[in-house]
Order: sequence, then C-alpha cells, then structure tokens
Amino acid sequence: MNILKNTLAVAAVAAILPLTACGGSDQASVCQEATKAFTDYSTKAGASAGNIDGINSATADLAATLKDLSGKADGDLKTALTGMADSWAAFKIDVSDPAAAGKLTEFATKATEATRQLASACS
Repeated sequence: MNILKNTLAVAAVAAILPLTACGGSDQASVCQEATKAFTDYSTKAGASAGNIDGINSATADLAATLKDLSGKADGDLKTALTGMADSWAAFKIDVSDPAAAGKLTEFATKATEATRQLASACS
C-alpha cells in the first residue's frame, strides 16, 4: 500500500511542480486551476492512505476536474489536459487485480508524459 501511495504522490507532485510558473501563458488561469486541482488531489489522496475507495474517489474527481478544464483551454493546453484527464480517469486501484503493479507503472508513465505536455503548454 505504501508503494501505491508513494507512486500516486510522486505523479501528483510531478504534475504540480512544472505548473508553478504558468504566468506567461495566454491561458494562465486554466494552468492555475490545474495546479490547484493537483494540490487538492495530493491532499485528498494523502488523507486517504489505506482507504482504496477514498483514493479512487480522489482520482476520479481529479480526472473530472481536468476534463472540465480542458473544455476551457485551446491548443496544446487542451491536448495536455485531455490526455491527463484520460489517464487519470482510466486509473482505478483494484487490490484483487494481479496485474495492478503493471498498471501502476503504465499510469505513472502516461501521467509523466502528460505532465510534460502540460508544463510546456503553460510556460
């Protein structure tokens, strides 16, 4: 469970850090809202340690928020937010799934790539 919590925290922090300097973007308010969404997610997921349903709920909320934000964005920012929303929406922890560890690695890879796109769009 600690590995899962740490992986989710790393993915969320990796998304937040590049966004802290999003003031130069034409769509800075959307970038700032995305930063807030990840900050909120980190708080909720951290508070849900040991509670799989709580983590899944926080993850679903983040995906919905990112999808809503993608509707406010254009161009590269829209693409990045849509990709992140899709990645987070597809991620659900199921402790009974023997392939869960592989899915976690795949999720982390997708989240990292989408984060790079988002950071680039917000710079």
